[in-house]
Amino acid sequence: MSRWLTDLNQQQRQAVETVEGPLLVLAGAGSGKTRVITHRIAHLLELGVAGESILAMTFTNKAANEMRERLASMVGSRANPVTLSTFHSLGLLMLREEARRSRRRQPFTIFDTGDQLGVLREITRQRRLEQGYDLGAILTRISNWKNSFMAPGETPPSDDPYDLAAAELFGRYAELMHAYRAVDFDDLICEPTRMLERDEGCRRRWAERFRYVLVDEYQDTNPAQLRLLFSIAGEHRNLAVVGDDDQSIYGWRGADVRNILRFEQDFPQAKVIYLMRNYRSVGTVLDAANRVIAQNTERHPKRLQASRGAGPRVRLTITSDGELEAAHVARTIREMVDTGRRRYADIAVLYRSNILARDLETEMRTSRIPYRMVGGTSYYDRKEVKDLVAYLKLAANPRDELSLRRVINNPPRGIGPKTVEQLTAWAEEHGVGLYEALDHAEEIIGPGERRALAVRSFKELMERTTRRMSQRSDLPAATEELVSELNLQEELRRSSESDKVLQRRWGFVIQFQQSVERFCERSDKPTLREYLTQLALLDMATERPEEAPDNQVTLCTLHGSKGLEFPVVFLIGLEEGLLPHDRTLNPQATDAVIGDIAEERRLCYVGMTRAMDELLLSRAKARRVRGRLQERTPSRFLEAIPAESLDVDDQTLTASADDVSSMMDDLRSKLGW
Repeated sequence: MSRWLTDLNQQQRQAVETVEGPLLVLAGAGSGKTRVITHRIAHLLELGVAGESILAMTFTNKAANEMRERLASMVGSRANPVTLSTFHSLGLLMLREEARRSRRRQPFTIFDTGDQLGVLREITRQRRLEQGYDLGAILTRISNWKNSFMAPGETPPSDDPYDLAAAELFGRYAELMHAYRAVDFDDLICEPTRMLERDEGCRRRWAERFRYVLVDEYQDTNPAQLRLLFSIAGEHRNLAVVGDDDQSIYGWRGADVRNILRFEQDFPQAKVIYLMRNYRSVGTVLDAANRVIAQNTERHPKRLQASRGAGPRVRLTITSDGELEAAHVARTIREMVDTGRRRYADIAVLYRSNILARDLETEMRTSRIPYRMVGGTSYYDRKEVKDLVAYLKLAANPRDELSLRRVINNPPRGIGPKTVEQLTAWAEEHGVGLYEALDHAEEIIGPGERRALAVRSFKELMERTTRRMSQRSDLPAATEELVSELNLQEELRRSSESDKVLQRRWGFVIQFQQSVERFCERSDKPTLREYLTQLALLDMATERPEEAPDNQVTLCTLHGSKGLEFPVVFLIGLEEGLLPHDRTLNPQATDAVIGDIAEERRLCYVGMTRAMDELLLSRAKARRVRGRLQERTPSRFLEAIPAESLDVDDQTLTASADDVSSMMDDLRSKLGW
């Protein structure tokens, strides 16, 4: 028997041993799915399968890196040829290799969501379109159309004003992306798929290269990713997917739960294996979660089985209002820590909507409870960092007009909106890019004009930066010289309201320079273009230098909690309109994808199964909305939890003398009396 089969349970062993043909592994929460994937790869290698023939895909760089590290610890250097990748990284690899093969290499920039929104803003500026549209909602529609392989002009008829606006902007969006030599994340999936579907030789090359394909979190795939998988694995059919339809919670960004539900129809004769033994949570938590998710009808019928003891009953606390709910959570956390029963890091507070975080933060600070928020502003979304990234993008791709517009007067150098308008008009009249128009500043603005001199100075700065970045392998030194030439520290000093703010902002700049150094230390190809590519593909939630993993309570949205686990979980706001969310019950005009109750129930299930030892639920009878208390209705999801698994603490009933005394003691403690 292979050594990679000995420490697995029976179902896990079956999943690892099934190496030929289509395989669906339905892996419930906490059932060891990553273990199955890594052991399956190790088993394939032991059977003599070449590492180059194995492709394993997941959805975040963090997950791919963790899988890579775990596999390397198991098989050492034999893991190196295995391709462990996100879907987007695979798409980029395919586009690059096919471009090299055809000798038609064209450098391109990868635009993130912020850049895409910038393109849409530029279109509305050019066309002087009506302001007030939510560009994010328009971008979502364009993304959905692209992932359905629709071209501009092929969008479905609609009377919806957002559909009409998105259809109008779609064509120009595609034109500008081409002009900027840019691709977005949708292109990284759709373009390789088109390439495989129209070129049989290309499809055969990639199908023969990757004879064994594994996909993690299959329930999160969208239609375009499914077509990509069909193109690669449709013929040899050695496709193993691992996922859980009960944890499909990203429908709002294109994931289609039907992909995992109809896997056996897409791949006839597929073998299906259920991993239902849960190694994370106690029995009472699993019993409650099983009862909730069983209310969904379109799912693979399954039930998590506890490998641990029963544990304490799930507790539901009912408070009069949202402020008292937050106070109850803080008081309970303080009691757990003060009695030595828990550390702060053992505890998470989960919620469906960020609006619940406001009262929580207030209570955490008042009670002097250290906390961190998962899903806050990303380090790479900080203005100082985005400015520096824009300079590097422009050095790598002068046709990137979004980056050019961001930095041309940042820091201020006397090139205002009027000057940019003059340069833009000249560029459009002469059919050239804005960057090329910079060379004609004196002709456009007037010889000797201060604004023209400022433009020339900026162009010279960019030419020096481009030379440094392209001629040196020492990217950190070139980045440091750019920061110095921009006199960035002095500019931050001028624009910061306090020394504390200055130190924080300058710290972001230092951390950015360190990220360039780390890239160069780890990369075989430490070029500017490769650094920008890695930056664009980075899962932003995996690298937050401003957040220290100290002994802190975690405050997190339910969407952000997927993949995490904590000994103690508070799941708050179990009310109609919050969980399930009001946007599901009452869709808004901006919603490109209307959620459903089934996905909201899955979201509740995901939150419940994050708890290892204790699950504490809460709801309020009223909440303050726009300054007024409004009555709340209990979430329909509570109805499914069996009475034998639930303790109810209704704090809205008349308080006893002991309760009043306890509350007064707590108040005195907070006030320092």
